[in-house]
Amino acid sequence: MKLIQCVPNFSEGCRTEVIGAIRGAMESAGTAKLIDCSWDCDHNRCVITMLGEPEAIRDAVIAGAAVAVKLIDLREHKGEHPRIGAIDVVPLTPVLNCTMEDCVALSYEIGRELAERFELPVYFYEQSARSERRKNLAIVRRGGFELLRESPLIGERAPDMGPNAAHPTAGATVVGARGPLIAYNVNLGTQDIAPAQEIAAKIRQIRDEGLGFVGVKALAINLRSRRLTQVSTNITRPECVSIYEVYKFVEKEAEAMGVEVAGSELIGAMREDAMIASFCNSIKLPLIPTSRILDTWIRSNLS
Repeated sequence: MKLIQCVPNFSEGCRTEVIGAIRGAMESAGTAKLIDCSWDCDHNRCVITMLGEPEAIRDAVIAGAAVAVKLIDLREHKGEHPRIGAIDVVPLTPVLNCTMEDCVALSYEIGRELAERFELPVYFYEQSARSERRKNLAIVRRGGFELLRESPLIGERAPDMGPNAAHPTAGATVVGARGPLIAYNVNLGTQDIAPAQEIAAKIRQIRDEGLGFVGVKALAINLRSRRLTQVSTNITRPECVSIYEVYKFVEKEAEAMGVEVAGSELIGAMREDAMIASFCNSIKLPLIPTSRILDTWIRSNLS
């Protein structure tokens, strides 16, 4: 059995009936299993985590896309998170008995179906990128849906598959194979966005200067409905940076500005080894092998 993790992001985080319809379509499409469904109205975004064999993942993505294209109109969409599409990004990660090359091949298959069935321009990113520039999701998504629909998609903006114009309501889609990623957010107890912006900028600066936070992407988000702000991060190299390190940095910087941390949140799923590494890091304990975790030992030896 080959298992792939797929985490499609949909540009809807407020209308629970739409989220439910997308989720229901993906669960009903085949044998892929839904692991998590996280959404937020301020981001106006829904993140669904699926696990399954390649064909099942493909079927689930196409089923979810059909609902998203039908029910999401980006001309009316407002949210804090960058986006260019109703089904905005479709990441694929190898989990069991498969390779990154398997995920790249699946990304091209999914991209082709999205382009042909729904007339969506499709861009490939990360390991599926067909140019070095398009490996970076932020570059592909720069300017958002609003810029995408202004003019024909030609030259540097030409899609890898699909039409040379944005879908009028569903925009475009980014698909790609990548390594494991942890979506981790730290919420600040203030409505002033400036501290979150400053902290996110420091994380990016430290990363870009090679001084730490390898692969950590950070944005400042205004959580108006909760009267908070947020340092939203993607930890793309969890083997190098733990969620504890990110949390402690944000907490320290916030305290220096007189701001309290109101809490933190995990979006989607994360691997067990990353959670163990974060725990060990937090109490300065040498890394515990999974064989010393009783539940893991029981699953491995008695199931």
